[in-house]
Amino acid sequence: MRKRFLMMAFTAIYFVICATASEKDISGAWSGTLKITPQVALNLVFNFKTGTDGEALVTLDSPDQGAYGIAGNVNLISADSVNVSFKRIGLSFAGRKQNGKIIGICSQGAMKANLELSPGTVELKRPQTPQPPYPYTTKEININNPSDDVILSGTLTLPKDYTTATPAVVMISGSGLQNRDEEIFGHKPFAVIADYLARNGIASFRYDDRGYGKSSGNGTTATTEDFARDARCALEYVRMVENFNNVGLLGHSEGATVAFMLGAETKKKAQEDICVIDSGKPDFIIAIGAQAVRGDSILIDQSATLLQQGNMPDNIVADYVEALHNIYDLKITKSNEVPIDSIEALCKNWSNTPAHTALMVNLKKIASDTNPWVNFYIGFSPAESISTTCCPVFVLYGERDIQVKPELNMPQMQRLSPKAQIKLYPELNHLFQHSQTGAVQEYGTIEETISTEVLEDIVDFILGVQPQ
Repeated sequence: MRKRFLMMAFTAIYFVICATASEKDISGAWSGTLKITPQVALNLVFNFKTGTDGEALVTLDSPDQGAYGIAGNVNLISADSVNVSFKRIGLSFAGRKQNGKIIGICSQGAMKANLELSPGTVELKRPQTPQPPYPYTTKEININNPSDDVILSGTLTLPKDYTTATPAVVMISGSGLQNRDEEIFGHKPFAVIADYLARNGIASFRYDDRGYGKSSGNGTTATTEDFARDARCALEYVRMVENFNNVGLLGHSEGATVAFMLGAETKKKAQEDICVIDSGKPDFIIAIGAQAVRGDSILIDQSATLLQQGNMPDNIVADYVEALHNIYDLKITKSNEVPIDSIEALCKNWSNTPAHTALMVNLKKIASDTNPWVNFYIGFSPAESISTTCCPVFVLYGERDIQVKPELNMPQMQRLSPKAQIKLYPELNHLFQHSQTGAVQEYGTIEETISTEVLEDIVDFILGVQPQ
């Protein structure tokens, strides 16, 4: 799974490698933990083997980041030393074997860190991932979206002794193509939610995004509007084919935006404060990490946060944010592709520093990006969808979410949806895990997939909804 975090191209990826051997045959796996910050550490696995030509080969796995099989070059191997480089990520290492372990220093750009490896691999601990036998049944379902020629493949989870009156939930994943479990860094949030709902008498349907997993179609050129049509078809199927009477939407991040887009189609009867629900409209909405401001505001805020976390000076952050804001304005109002000379004009007063130069390169990439999803997202505001949704709504925010910050989105959500139940959860990040910093690099290092308090609150909300 490659989840789109709505991050800029300068996001730091901390891949590192370290190795040594007593002889040229160094086959096997070596694993260790790399300390990125006092709060964040990464498990790394280095896999060595000998090729058919007798040369030593190495690949790197970073299970916490969901990265596997990164190819490297073994430059030198002696009786007790090794030199390894990964050109793709600009990394080099020199290390020695001591007392059965591999100890060395890894360098990547300005970063240097000690790393100690031991024989063996790393098994991620994900205690909340459901394990059989299950006290409920599941069905593999294929749903047709005829308007887009897409087949959505998913899992229908049915609690014991369910009836047509049993509440049902359709889950909508966040940005970036991913499978029905919304799998990321070994975590399976939607599988955990589906399991918890079923154990509490609630049915659910979760599906692979179009063009991903077993679903057909092309997701790489799809926009949020396209994903909304997929979600509507899933909702109609659960209501009309599976015959559930009380069907809601649970959306995470971009999925929450999709939920409101469908909820906005819910119309009020003339002069009556009640909603009219049809087959493609939700009876209720659960919005997890919900955007409430325009897309460019989200991206600009993420960019500033990333630079600040990288200890970038405030004046450089301010320069970049101002230029990025202007570029997005040009893309929204003039053209999706901004001329390079426009970028240079926007940055003409920048200082001539290495940081400014690197950020200028990044801005040019953003300006020339013609990706349909990005160019739709930056100009789309969910405000109208949120304000015209009248079914029951539960909105959840994580205090340490740096991708959809509560301080940016929660006040707007409260204004747009005054009747919604809105809750801020201390210490939780964008995945609603208990976290130290909320940083993306931390997601895979946390064993918890999703807070049990969040699961409990979701169930309480659903069971408290009165069908229209």
